[in-house]
Amino acid sequence: MALCVLAGAVSGVVADLVTHPISTIKTRLQVQGAARHLGASGMSVYSNPIGALAQILRAEGVGALYKGVGAVVVAAAPAQALFFVGYEGSRDALEWMGGQKARNSAWGTFGAGFVAQLVGSIAWVPMDVIKERLQVEGQMAVKEHYGGSVAAFRRILRSEGVSGLYRAYWIHQATWAPFNGLYFMLYESFKKFAKDHDLYPKTWEGISAGVVAGAVTNPMDLVKTRLQVARSNPGVFDYEGPVDCAVKIARREGVFALFDGVGARVLLIAPRLTIAVATYEVLTGLLAAWL
Repeated sequence: MALCVLAGAVSGVVADLVTHPISTIKTRLQVQGAARHLGASGMSVYSNPIGALAQILRAEGVGALYKGVGAVVVAAAPAQALFFVGYEGSRDALEWMGGQKARNSAWGTFGAGFVAQLVGSIAWVPMDVIKERLQVEGQMAVKEHYGGSVAAFRRILRSEGVSGLYRAYWIHQATWAPFNGLYFMLYESFKKFAKDHDLYPKTWEGISAGVVAGAVTNPMDLVKTRLQVARSNPGVFDYEGPVDCAVKIARREGVFALFDGVGARVLLIAPRLTIAVATYEVLTGLLAAWL
């Protein structure tokens, strides 16, 4: 289990740092619809991920793409370590109860991914709240400047309490627990298929699983993101909870608005999970051989 913790921590940091600019673009695309339909002026609006990248670089510079990266550096390692402890621990428990068949079954893998997310969220949710508020502050019509990840942490804790750091906790679970369950179920199935049919390169397994799971869970992720940044600009985000948020988005912006940012989300998730899982598997193999 110690190997899982170390490998999970390293893989999470590597994956999050590499894909952070895409995360910033995804977050901004998901929140921009609120400005158009609430009459807010001055919020940057982007047409697509490439357009967002060009506009951010032109207006704010490359540093804007790395807003909130401090929170990622601090929280990604413990979050990812907890995640893989939950995943491997769940699979070990399944094996103890039902043998290898239970451990490797599709639903067993889904359940392990689900549990892993619940465990990892102890660190992931506060990281998300801080990261996303910093990522959108250069976009906001009424700008809320936190001054960095540490300052944001202190300010949220002081003004909103601990609950502010866990804002939208349950919709976070509704987004990522099914996502991780679906991802690992697909990943293990694709991996077995690739092994049985000698298909290479093996990275397609993680990419394919990430694309499907990311697209399916985008509506919940969009609701989560808007709720987590809402307190930084209540004049734009007038939501009272996950259901109210989803209903207002569908009514004001159309049902398809729930899929805003899906392209950027897929572009974020596919490489992020591929990097994380590949790094994790390589490190566990190396550490097992060395220790």
